[in-house]
Amino acid sequence: MVVHHLVRCIVIVALANGAGVMAQRQQSLAINAARERARPAYDAGLRHLQQEEFDAAVKSFQEAIELDGTFDMAYYMLGRTHMVTKRYAAAVMALERCRELHLAESSTQLLNKQEIQSIRRRRLNELSERETELQAAISAGGRRDIDRLRAELSMIQERKRQLEDADRQLTSEQAVPSYVSLALGSAYFRSGKLPEAEKAYAATVAADPKVGEAYSNLAVVYMETARYDDAERAIRDAEKKGFKVAPALKDEIKKRRKAGSL
Repeated sequence: MVVHHLVRCIVIVALANGAGVMAQRQQSLAINAARERARPAYDAGLRHLQQEEFDAAVKSFQEAIELDGTFDMAYYMLGRTHMVTKRYAAAVMALERCRELHLAESSTQLLNKQEIQSIRRRRLNELSERETELQAAISAGGRRDIDRLRAELSMIQERKRQLEDADRQLTSEQAVPSYVSLALGSAYFRSGKLPEAEKAYAATVAADPKVGEAYSNLAVVYMETARYDDAERAIRDAEKKGFKVAPALKDEIKKRRKAGSL
């Protein structure tokens, strides 16, 4: 009797597991199909952004998101576009959603190597597209934000290196790409949310310690919160990574330290 009960339990568990596997595979297929439907709108958004047609870019990225609510790069590019047009609250919302998608994916137990590779290939294709766009913008020259473009390109390339190593498991700190955390930190800062900005910048360097801009941005947050030792330490860290810190920032930190000691 006990044996029969045990066998019945094993069969029930096996059936439940099989149903779970099937459901997860069907969900994966649905996501891939939605992504394919969303790609034309996403690509149109990239073209509009390149031509500085920002309202049209926002509309296209939003259309891509409506077609595929898991399209993290569409949320990222929507957030970047909102940053350019100084719609900081909207940028925060888009970039937070992008971060949530990466965190959710990192906590999901994927079924097998084939599915892991499928997701990595999809992400690599999207990153390669953004890499090509950034390289073209940098080569064209004449952009006032050329340093930001170069910094983003470096972070995109680092993320590609992480994903191209098929046997490498990303750590929890690397779950959210550095370029997402850096952009989100800036959106928080522009929105006056300094504690959230500090956490996002710290997450940036945790994911990619080479991002000198994040250290410099942390220095600004530390300065604004009267932590001058931390600010100067962050400045040194930024310069160690080869980032050119604005002399005005160094002077302002010294000025505020002196004023605070009077």
